Amino acid sequence: QFLGTLFMNSTPSIRWLVALRAEAKEIISQYELKSFEHQGPYQIFKSKKYDIWLIISGIGKVNAAAASAYLFLKSEATPWSIWINFGIAGFEKNYGTIFKIDKIISQSNNKTFFPSKVIKDKIEYASLLTVERAQENYSENYMYDMEGSGFFETTSKIASHDLILVLKIVSDNSNNKVTSINKDNIDCLVKKNILAVKNCLKNLIDLSEEIYISKQKPKSFYELTSKYSFTFSQKIALEDLLKKWQLLFPKRKLDVIINDCKDSKSVIVRLKSDIDETAISWS
Repeated sequence: QFLGTLFMNSTPSIRWLVALRAEAKEIISQYELKSFEHQGPYQIFKSKKYDIWLIISGIGKVNAAAASAYLFLKSEATPWSIWINFGIAGFEKNYGTIFKIDKIISQSNNKTFFPSKVIKDKIEYASLLTVERAQENYSENYMYDMEGSGFFETTSKIASHDLILVLKIVSDNSNNKVTSINKDNIDCLVKKNILAVKNCLKNLIDLSEEIYISKQKPKSFYELTSKYSFTFSQKIALEDLLKKWQLLFPKRKLDVIINDCKDSKSVIVRLKSDIDETAISWS
């Protein structure tokens, strides 16, 4: 129940993308996800409240990209949804350790991506090279995977940058050959690191809630737009002004301030005047 309290009108919204069923097994168990029955190319699982979704993409960055877009549509993800690419990766050191990724390089086209480093916890950061096929010449400078760049390039177009997370567990290196990877040791690696994953997710949920709140229109917005006739551009200006006004004057009653306003234009002028006068006094 680490998910915490409900948002104002929504629960925390989380989307997982994993390449293999073995990587997903423990997540499915932890969050009590059930199969989502649909006609489509991917296995999808969801929670009872439809707030947590998981898709199994299959191996490769093309699959990861396509599955991310597919899950976005099927799950009706929100702008404050958290997106996580979780799985195993090769790395010359730290077998069994989980890392957050802060740099992703696509080997095929040299595109480079920089995931957010806003989350602070005990999981260290590492760089990731997304390759076309499994590698056995390991590096101490970056991890190897086959999905990261495809996932990140797609989700960065549909999600908040700070809510996209790539987590990789070291599953193979020169002392632990890729050919020895099987369902059982993947499951073991995931179980070993699941608590760290959940703790990391707590911080992202808090951030997601902040983003959710920031995207909601102030209650007074609906009251004013029902009373006065605002154009489309005026509504955009009104929302921005109301957020600033409420931040500056949390105890001031809005209806008193605009009581003598006759139309939408005068409301905007009055709000802007109050805000500008405060800015001038601060300067």
